[in-house]
Amino acid sequence: MGQTRPVELAVRLNKSAVYPFPIGLAKYTLGISATATLRRSDWGMDYAVANGLVGDEVHMSFELEAHRQ
Repeated sequence: MGQTRPVELAVRLNKSAVYPFPIGLAKYTLGISATATLRRSDWGMDYAVANGLVGDEVHMSFELEAHRQ
């Protein structure tokens, strides 16, 4: 809809440790989960929301694994 704005994420550190598999990627890894809920109507997407054909809330989840090099 041509809009950008900040979104607050709920972030959880899953684990930070030595990488458990000896495949040569990295010696240290970090696992993070993040979630957010958006309301379609906040972004001007109200088609079919008012009459209940689609829900207003959109739940998003992200999984991230980072390796130290």
